[in-house]
Amino acid sequence: MRRGTPRIGRQYSAGVLVLSSENCDTVPSMAKHAIVMGLAVMLVTSCATVQQNIDARTYLAKCRYEYAGVKVTGVRFSTGILIDSVDLDANVKVTNTTDRDVALDHADVSFFLDSNRVLDAAHKRFIRIAPAAASTETIAVGLPFGGIVKSLGHRPEKLGIKAKLWVTLLVGKDTWETPIVIPLDVEVAVPYDQIDVYVAQRKKQLADEAASSARKAVENALPSVKLPGL
Repeated sequence: MRRGTPRIGRQYSAGVLVLSSENCDTVPSMAKHAIVMGLAVMLVTSCATVQQNIDARTYLAKCRYEYAGVKVTGVRFSTGILIDSVDLDANVKVTNTTDRDVALDHADVSFFLDSNRVLDAAHKRFIRIAPAAASTETIAVGLPFGGIVKSLGHRPEKLGIKAKLWVTLLVGKDTWETPIVIPLDVEVAVPYDQIDVYVAQRKKQLADEAASSARKAVENALPSVKLPGL
């Protein structure tokens, strides 16, 4: 029988696969290598995500986020000229001052009357804004005016709007998974000049209804006269 150093590698005996001692020693080493490589990939990915967030914040901070006014679209009355609620559109303008597309993903908005929080609303429309372009978004709400007047004992004077705008960068057709929250906080006078237009219309409506009712009452009170031959 030939003697010599046993061949290293796979050996077969009676159809059973046997690993040599050297091959067995390499398995833990390979596993350690795989773990190290996995950790390295995770570290690189984490660093890339952090850098992406930094880049996104830098770009998005350059954009302009502005309050663009409110418009009263209707007034609901309880009885007479007592106001129950006021429908209005609150407008927010986003101007893209960067060289990349940005997007307003959504917005959460809270409304205050004389610092009393009266309503929360959400804007769910996804808006893509090209470089140097702007978009004015409208949040339509109905403010519960009657309740706050009863609570305060007088008409509120200040309207507060606090918004959280969720914006992100767009690269081609892809959206960066880095939504940044931009706060917007303003306080303005309650637009009574617009509200009073609806109050005046309501007064005229009530006056016309009263005059019409009075005419009908007079007509019904007059005796009917039957002319001869008719």
